[in-house]
Amino acid sequence: MIVYFKRSLVAVLLLVAGTFNAKAQSSGKVSIDIVLSSALHQPGTKLKLYRDWPNRKLIDTGILDSQHQYSFKVSDSMPAVFTLSARKPFLDRTIILEKGVCTIVVNADSQTVVSGGALQSTFENYQKMIKPMEKEWTIIGNRYVKATTLDEKLQAEKENKVYAEKVQLAQVTFIKNNVNNTIGQYLTHNRINIWQDKDLKTLRDAFYPSRKTNLVSDEIEKKILESSRNLLLGMKAPLFTLPAVNGDSISLAQLLKKNKYVLVDFWASWCTPCRATNRNIAPLYTRLKNKGIEIVSVSVDENKTLWKKAIAADQIPWIQLISPLAMKSATVQDYQVKTLPATFLIDQNGVVVKQNLEVKALEQLLLK
Repeated sequence: MIVYFKRSLVAVLLLVAGTFNAKAQSSGKVSIDIVLSSALHQPGTKLKLYRDWPNRKLIDTGILDSQHQYSFKVSDSMPAVFTLSARKPFLDRTIILEKGVCTIVVNADSQTVVSGGALQSTFENYQKMIKPMEKEWTIIGNRYVKATTLDEKLQAEKENKVYAEKVQLAQVTFIKNNVNNTIGQYLTHNRINIWQDKDLKTLRDAFYPSRKTNLVSDEIEKKILESSRNLLLGMKAPLFTLPAVNGDSISLAQLLKKNKYVLVDFWASWCTPCRATNRNIAPLYTRLKNKGIEIVSVSVDENKTLWKKAIAADQIPWIQLISPLAMKSATVQDYQVKTLPATFLIDQNGVVVKQNLEVKALEQLLLK
């Protein structure tokens, strides 16, 4: 009887131990050492380690020792994205922790080498691919800032747009090839407020098969929903009556009665992309007008003199109106204009049928 009781007790203890171990294993926590060695930073430099994603929080701090080294020990659910940072000189390094040891070596010339698992290697290869592209993009952006004439700004803007699309395509392509790992999800999250609508929709489709288990599908859907709330597609266009460049008052209702469609374009003289759009549309205007498409531009300029100069310089042949109170005016608020240029194609029933048309889309309308 006693033997039976002892055997039963052992069985119960083993069961409890097994259950405890199963829970410990299911927690997914892994211990990892992060070893930093820096020839660039002085002993005594304060270091901060953040768990960057998911859920950013400060994990630990440390002080660089006399050998210019410091080791962090991390116990957390892996894989996860961390950031190691320091000030004077500035250091902000993204690391992807999986298992084993992660080493970070900062050379005197500020070049940083991170060694870890397979995901870290994938991330380092991504950085090598994208950084030269981003550097070139920055150079073009600086050229735009330094431009002193409108023509120079327009040329720089054109190049900037081409390069921006090139960089974003490379980023989206990389993520599509890494949708099943932490890096693809992290990069999507990290740029969630920068992605264009078309990129968000591409990424939504890429993550769709794993939507129930990944950490970004809901975030992407939320961003797409936010963007769609700013769209007036299928809705009645808000009517307005505004002063024209010649002093007359012109209403949208008048224009809708006389034309099959009215393209309402919000712009400003200081908006280089707007000026580029004006110049690209100008050669198409007569043909658009013959198709029953009238254009009316609504300026948000605060300086009327600059507005009139821009109209003359860009040789804009269509109706030009100005909205009082600039971006704070009721008309701008009614159309939920957040960025410029903003365009709305409205049919004779006063319904917005297309929004944010580019020049290529207008050219396609001429083919119909």
